[in-house]
Amino acid sequence: MKKIFVTRNWHVEAVKLLENYFEVIVWNKKSIPTEDEIIEYSKDCFGLFTEFDDKITQKIVNSSTQLKIISNRAVGYENIDINSAKLNKIKIGNTPGVLVETCADFTMGLMLDLARNITYSNRAVLKGDWKTFNQTPYLGTDVYNKKLAIIGLGQIATAFSRRAIHGFQMDVSYWSRNRKIDFENELGLKYIDNINDLISSCDYLSIHCSLTPETYRIIDKEQFMLMKNVKLINTSRGPTINQDELLVALKNGNVESAALDVTDPEPPDYNSELVNHPKVVITPHLGSGSRETFNKMALMAAQNLINVHENHEMVSEVIID
Repeated sequence: MKKIFVTRNWHVEAVKLLENYFEVIVWNKKSIPTEDEIIEYSKDCFGLFTEFDDKITQKIVNSSTQLKIISNRAVGYENIDINSAKLNKIKIGNTPGVLVETCADFTMGLMLDLARNITYSNRAVLKGDWKTFNQTPYLGTDVYNKKLAIIGLGQIATAFSRRAIHGFQMDVSYWSRNRKIDFENELGLKYIDNINDLISSCDYLSIHCSLTPETYRIIDKEQFMLMKNVKLINTSRGPTINQDELLVALKNGNVESAALDVTDPEPPDYNSELVNHPKVVITPHLGSGSRETFNKMALMAAQNLINVHENHEMVSEVIID
């Protein structure tokens, strides 16, 4: 029976499904497996079931002559050495689609948190600063009818736009590498072909683009200097913004507050200025983290492995050019 290595012990239902087809080896330690440990445990394996923070290096890919598929329980796959996988004719699977609405809900939650200073005021309560009825230190802003700018209009950003427009009557503009005229017509979105123009007049900015060489630090010093009391939400990837410049922008008021579900590095140093900044909310890469979606993603990753074993198309395959 062919072997599968699952790099976490989180996915009981997915493992049960895999056991109908494979000998399943599950990592049962609390620590994340190292490069050498992945090599050892995946020896002679047909496939790997990986998580976003497993670094599947060239050394790992080249270590097994039996490896045919890496199924990543994530939408992104930058943790995998794609070129080495291609050279070794190893298929890559991922798990898009099932997390769209969950991530859109979470993004909306972060925006509302910033708007009404929910986390900021809660921290004051925990410190014992709430002594009298005085709202003035915690006054926020409305979301209703405000201007929202979006960078990257994929499925999650589109779902988020629907919530913003239908639920809060927001005025939504976007920039994306590919213009989405159908969604413009459906939702009343406004396309702006220059990011600097997009961000210079918004109340809220939400980043949703994938991380590529072109989008690395797509929000940098120049962009932060153009903002005016913006509330920034990033649920894409940490390196899409320059975090050092974010701190500067928070100090000078260009950015009023920020909610980051992703950071660079990830996780961040808990002693860092960014983590401890009173107007920054950081969550542990939790956008897709509802129980239902967590399980759906695991089952999808498992099905990718099964489909390759059965000589069927994957539910979602990363096409390596």
